[in-house]
Amino acid sequence: MGAIPAKTQMPSSKFVFPPNGGTVAANTLFTIKLAIKNLETGNFANTDKNYFSAPQQLNGQGIIRGHSHVVIEKLDSLAQTTPSDPTVFAFFKGLNGVAQDGILFADVASGLPAGFYKLSSSATATNHQPVLVPIAQRGSVDDVVYVGSIFYFANHRF
Repeated sequence: MGAIPAKTQMPSSKFVFPPNGGTVAANTLFTIKLAIKNLETGNFANTDKNYFSAPQQLNGQGIIRGHSHVVIEKLDSLAQTTPSDPTVFAFFKGLNGVAQDGILFADVASGLPAGFYKLSSSATATNHQPVLVPIAQRGSVDDVVYVGSIFYFANHRF
């Protein structure tokens, strides 16, 4: 499993943009912004050669070395209660860079078709395994927001 951080060093993330309940213009570039703490970002292994092949590591300050991912899944509606199919998604991106002032970025170059979406983060150790933390009773390491992608036409939303 690897090295486990102290309770005070567990990672946490929160979407800055888009906000929960927010909207983005349909089929238009937007940039996901994910605030992250207690994860030494910019550390990732080649998935073709080293996927799950090494244990979790900590840096000299006891922080997990790794990276995060974002995934966007299309929903039937914001009221959807059926589980989604994890093999089907509208967008996926590994956030392999080093966070800038605690923020990771991902451009959704083509935007999203009009509809409703779930945007999730996934913090991982260097070799892509979910981060391992020392306690079960805790807040979530990752974040989820629900957003809409809408058409704008002459200041009207569709």
